[in-house]
Amino acid sequence: MSNIAKSNSFVSNSTLTQNLHGVTGLLAIILMLFHASWATFVLYKNDDNKKKIFHKFSIIVWIIWLIPYFIGMFIGMM
Repeated sequence: MSNIAKSNSFVSNSTLTQNLHGVTGLLAIILMLFHASWATFVLYKNDDNKKKIFHKFSIIVWIIWLIPYFIGMFIGMM
C-alpha cells in the first residue's frame, strides 16, 4: 500500500464530483429519514389513500437516492 501511495500514478478525483457526491448524498440521507418517518406514520394510520401517495413518493425518493450511489460508483471507477 505504501508503494501505491508514494507513486505518482494516483489521480485524485475532481472537486466537482466530490462536492456533487457529498451534496446529493446528504440530500438522499435527509430524504431517507423523512421517508422512514412518513412510512411509520402511514403504517400507524393504516389509510389506503395515504399508502398510495406514500408509494409514489417512495419511488421518487429511491430514484433520488440512486444519484449519489451512481456518482460514487463513477468516482470509484476513475
